[in-house]
Amino acid sequence: MSRGLLWLALADLGQAWLRSGLAALTIAAAILAVAFFAGQIQLRQREVLAGYEAAGAATFVVQLTGVPDGEIDPLAGSVRTISDVRSVEAPYSGLSSSIAVDTSFLVFRNEQQQEYLGARTSVLGVDRSFELARDYYVDFHEVNPQAPQIVLGMPLLVAAGEARAPGPQEVLVASGVADYVGVQPGAEAIVEFVYSGPGEPIIQRFDGLRLIGTFDMAGPDQGRFEPFWRFNARGQDVLTVRAEAAGIGITSLPIVVNLELFRKFLSSVPDELARRGGAPADLPRRDQLVVRASSVGNVPATEAAVERLLQDRGLDRECDDQHRRSFCLRLPERNNFRSALQEQNKIGSGGAFFVALLLILLAVGAAGLQVQTVVSRWRDYGILQAVGFTPGQVLVYYALQFALVLASGIAIAAIASLPLSTISATSLIVAAGLAALAAGLASLPVLFWPVWRPPAALLRDAA
Repeated sequence: MSRGLLWLALADLGQAWLRSGLAALTIAAAILAVAFFAGQIQLRQREVLAGYEAAGAATFVVQLTGVPDGEIDPLAGSVRTISDVRSVEAPYSGLSSSIAVDTSFLVFRNEQQQEYLGARTSVLGVDRSFELARDYYVDFHEVNPQAPQIVLGMPLLVAAGEARAPGPQEVLVASGVADYVGVQPGAEAIVEFVYSGPGEPIIQRFDGLRLIGTFDMAGPDQGRFEPFWRFNARGQDVLTVRAEAAGIGITSLPIVVNLELFRKFLSSVPDELARRGGAPADLPRRDQLVVRASSVGNVPATEAAVERLLQDRGLDRECDDQHRRSFCLRLPERNNFRSALQEQNKIGSGGAFFVALLLILLAVGAAGLQVQTVVSRWRDYGILQAVGFTPGQVLVYYALQFALVLASGIAIAAIASLPLSTISATSLIVAAGLAALAAGLASLPVLFWPVWRPPAALLRDAA
């Protein structure tokens, strides 16, 4: 019986081939449109996540309290062993009121005198694996207790020269400093670390450091620096003139030096204070681990794993009232995994709206086509039941016709998608399933409509 119904349905469709063909083409176009939109949504979501991740959204900061500097590197090594951790950095940040760096360059010389231009900034000591554009984070609360305790990512975007962390005899400076002095990568810099604690400042000078690059940085303090001019006669510094705005304080704009260079200066300060008979210095130490997860979506799991490891090492999690040997996990304020996932969800919601709109239009069209078919064959429903077909068989008969049209539309869409690289097989399968579901649900009530009425009523209405 079912085979006979199938042949009857095919014969009936053959008589109305134009309407059936147009319906199949319409369904195919809807499937292709849904598949295209679904593919573009996924592509755009991947691009957004990749952009956020490239800017550091998969990164979070572990702030440490009461951990000696000698334990930082072993602790960072332990964190690196976590499976979802891609990298861990432990830089020396000189964002401190007691340490500054004067970086100067020779701009004029003769046999009698030399003139230098330079700038006073903060300092950042990093190893060779440090990523300039992603691993510099600042907590201004450390300098100003009135500032909110939040971590801000400060990308150092290389403007000229080499985009890498410096070696032991290399430095990077801000492009604004390089423009002020008038130097290019390759110039020789003089770097003076200045500790301005109690008593006379402690200064350690490093000559002949090669400038390997310059960078741009945007921050809440606008990357200010303190310029100066220095006059040297017969090898002796005679005069240093600073701008009228001297004393603006250390800002987040750093000179980037090798970690060992900064460490060498820090180790010399206690010795110099002891020689002078002064009190021990409270020097800045590393209190920050910059942890990068393997992906944006893995950040929560990575945070949990890092927290367990630190607690196993005897550290307490404490963010509000930090005490000895504690830690706090902080997300960057602007670019973090939450904002990345929110942006991804926005794209998904917007794309889902358009896909839903297409499916609604397809459902309305399918229901309208079925209504037209039922009305035009209203009498046929009565005749089929009058000659012995049950309501179920009549329903199957017309459902087969609809299924054949729908299958033809899916086949046409599959053939048309072959030369289109923008539509994947997965997107096409999902789109075909959604289209079949929407069209079937919209057409089903129309198919049941005439079956619910007795044959006599159908013939009488048709007459």
